[in-house]
Amino acid sequence: MVRKAHFRRFAATLLASVLLAFSLMAQSTDSEIDRLTQVLDLKPGVAVADVGAGSGELSISVAKRVAPNGTVYSTEIEPKKLDKIRQAVQKAGIHNLVVIAGANNDTRLPPNCCDAIFLRRVYHHLTDPVDMDRSLYLAMRPGGRLAIIDFEPSQRPGEPPPPGVPANRGGHGAPKPIVTRELTQAGFVPVATTDWPVSGDVKHFCMLFKKPRSPATATVSPPP
Repeated sequence: MVRKAHFRRFAATLLASVLLAFSLMAQSTDSEIDRLTQVLDLKPGVAVADVGAGSGELSISVAKRVAPNGTVYSTEIEPKKLDKIRQAVQKAGIHNLVVIAGANNDTRLPPNCCDAIFLRRVYHHLTDPVDMDRSLYLAMRPGGRLAIIDFEPSQRPGEPPPPGVPANRGGHGAPKPIVTRELTQAGFVPVATTDWPVSGDVKHFCMLFKKPRSPATATVSPPP
C-alpha cells in the first residue's frame, strides 16, 4: 500500500510537471506570436511565409491570426518535418495554410505572394544565402516586411557552425553585420533590430527588413 501511494504521488507530480511545461511553452509561443504580429504588421487577410517552419507550430498560430482570408505558406526542406506540418495542420483544422517543400537555395514560394516573411532560427543554417535571399526578395510583394530571428555566434562559443554554411559566420550563429550585408545586396532595406523573446539562455535578436515599394526607398515604421 505504501509503495502504491508513493507511486500515485510520483505519477501525480510528474503529470503536474508535464502540464506546467506545456503551459509555459504555450505562453512562450503566444508571446512570440504577439510580437510577430506587431513587427510584421500581421492582420486578417495578409499573406505570410514561415520559411524553415520546423514542425509548424508558429505557422499554425500565424494562420489563425490572419484568418479567414489570409494565407500562410509553411516551407521546409526535410520530408519528415513536412509530414509533421501536414499532420499538425490537419489536426488543428486549419484551411488557410499551404505547405511547401523548399530547397537549400530556393524557398519555392510563388513570386510576389507575401506581405510578410519570417525565418526563425533558420538564417544561420543557410548554405546558399545569396540565392536564398534572392528567392525571398522575389516572393515578397513591394512594401513587404522580412523578419530574421536568430542569434550571434558569440552566444554559442566553441560550437561549430552547421555543415556547409559560409566560412564567414565565425561559429554557430548569424552575425548581424553579415545578415544586413547579404539581405541588402539582395535588395532589402534594413529597418530596425530588436531583442527577441525566445526561451532559454541564448539571447536572440530580430532584424526587420523591407522590400521597397519602388526603386526609391520607402518608409516603414520600426516595430514597437
